[in-house]
Amino acid sequence: MKDTTPNFANKIVSFSTEDSILCVESPIFELQCKKLFVVGKVAKGSTVNDWAEDRPCAIAWDKVTDYMIFDSIKQYIELLEKSE
Repeated sequence: MKDTTPNFANKIVSFSTEDSILCVESPIFELQCKKLFVVGKVAKGSTVNDWAEDRPCAIAWDKVTDYMIFDSIKQYIELLEKSE
């Protein structure tokens, strides 16, 4: 099986770990100190913690349990509201 990394260009991606969920704008993969991270900015409008919006973030790829890809923050919010 071929080992690949997904292309999240121009997407909003909601990453889940055992402890949290973080929605990231156009994340990319980056090797930092020999460890793979998903790096981007917290998507605007994706969190009730306004202080985190548009802030740089990095998630250790080996801690990600699952992820969902959205075309826009609008789509993410609409689907999130449906689930409540």
